[in-house]
Amino acid sequence: MVQTARWAGTPSIKGKSESTRMALLTFSLVGLQFTWGTEMTYCTPYLLQLGLTKSKVSLVWIAGPLSGLIIQPLIGVIADRSRSKWGRRRPFMIFGSFVVAFCLIVLGWTAEIVAMFVTEPEKAKNVTIALAVSSIYAVDFSINVVQACCRSLIVDTLPIPLQQAGSAWAGRMSAIGQLISYVVGAVDTVSIFGSLLGDTQFKQMTVIAAISLISAVAVTSYSVKERVLISARDSDGKAGAIQVITQLFKTTMELPPRIQAICWAQFWAWIGWFPFLFYSTTWVGETYFRYEVPKDELAKSTDMLGEVGRVGSLSLTVFSSITFLSSVLLPFCVQQPDTKRSRFTPRPPPGVARFLKKITAVRPDLQTAWFISQIMFAATMIFAPLAHSRAFATFLVALCGIPWAISGWAPFAFMGVEINKLTMNSNSAAGLAAQTARAGGVTMITSASMRASAQDTELEVLRLNHNDSDSDADEEDPSSNIPSTGELAGIYLGVLNVYTTLPQFVGTFISWIVFTLLEPGTTPEKDSDPSDTQWMNLDKDKPNAISICLFIGAISALVAAEATRRLRYVP
Repeated sequence: MVQTARWAGTPSIKGKSESTRMALLTFSLVGLQFTWGTEMTYCTPYLLQLGLTKSKVSLVWIAGPLSGLIIQPLIGVIADRSRSKWGRRRPFMIFGSFVVAFCLIVLGWTAEIVAMFVTEPEKAKNVTIALAVSSIYAVDFSINVVQACCRSLIVDTLPIPLQQAGSAWAGRMSAIGQLISYVVGAVDTVSIFGSLLGDTQFKQMTVIAAISLISAVAVTSYSVKERVLISARDSDGKAGAIQVITQLFKTTMELPPRIQAICWAQFWAWIGWFPFLFYSTTWVGETYFRYEVPKDELAKSTDMLGEVGRVGSLSLTVFSSITFLSSVLLPFCVQQPDTKRSRFTPRPPPGVARFLKKITAVRPDLQTAWFISQIMFAATMIFAPLAHSRAFATFLVALCGIPWAISGWAPFAFMGVEINKLTMNSNSAAGLAAQTARAGGVTMITSASMRASAQDTELEVLRLNHNDSDSDADEEDPSSNIPSTGELAGIYLGVLNVYTTLPQFVGTFISWIVFTLLEPGTTPEKDSDPSDTQWMNLDKDKPNAISICLFIGAISALVAAEATRRLRYVP
């Protein structure tokens, strides 16, 4: 007899309206994306300022894909089997956010911490670099714990018809967090806060990021109530570490065809997005100081890292604004998944309703929108090597806000639908098998009919804020408990993350080759005075290595577009 998972309670979200519930469910992504934005904006120039070459910095960023490859799938499997009375996701989210906050503070004050123990200048410099790199690794590993559970919580809580809407709301919240991070980063925070949060822009940004992450995760954790897992199906809860890794590997190797197709589209897309996300701030800053700022002005700077961060953040503020507007408006312009009708229909603001009404007659489905977004990203980044002004570089970065909004929404929407379909089919088969073993034909037919009816109802109604009066009955009769969420959301989203992180290794290797060939070192010219600007390549006659990486990413985006086009023909 197949043992199904046994649950207590039902998922619920505080709030009186669907929009409020969606916002609270995804609010943790505001703090999460703020933290990512801070890291992507400041850490590359920070490491360059400490004395690392660009080729070595590119190797440091292996931390991102390495942590995602290891942590997200592993945490996904472990959280799937968690029997905590607080739920499967929220305990990991809360603990992980505090670890991230601690590591961010250490990253901001690496020099001061090292100075307490090391006095010799050259040795202190090397130890500072080592501690900074270690802190970045620690931040990336711990933030992936938070990210994995934030995404899984959305899939857990929402039924199939609302997976696309939930992913769209997640995209909006990510865009808001990203926008806020770049707006704050573009402002001279030292002049506002003084030395209250630190004496440099970078230190203050790490403190603000730490506070924002803890606060955002606290809001979602307080607002969402999870079902509690009583026992996992097929005694999965007794598996050890080896079994967890084995299950992860087996799941990755035996993906259903549509999930595998989604993962491959994500793989090629992220080879293109990786250099953009990690180097675009430095690229815009270098472009500005290389082509538009006189050398005598550069010598007057006392905080070049802060200036590069502010210049890059200003361009990424425009990028994030477009991302946010796209994440708000585009879901109304894209068809819903091909499932039974949901009673919840997203409504646009009245001011844009008339315009959107004209579009609905010809609006594309999500697969087509994802395909077009990848073509748009490729067509934009192909021009990166031609950018010789901050205005043009900012224009290219800003245009990428539209495809980025769809890229942060489409794959998770597709995965949410497929995961819930798999879970419903699995529970339906398990229920029939259990009834066959326990009773005769009449009872089996009646139970099967009831389960089918329950599943049809589930597709129609948002199953939130149900009364918990049936929890005891569910515990006594597991076959009567029809889950409205994906039991294996963690592991399948972890597999998607594997296909998101593996291309980052490819992108890191490509960046390392490009930086090694075009910008092998940071040695100042013999006739120039050493200054704080020597960690940047300001030679107008040499190609910008970052722009070459962006160009290569555009080529990969074209491959991703073809993989997305083929998704339509996968059964």
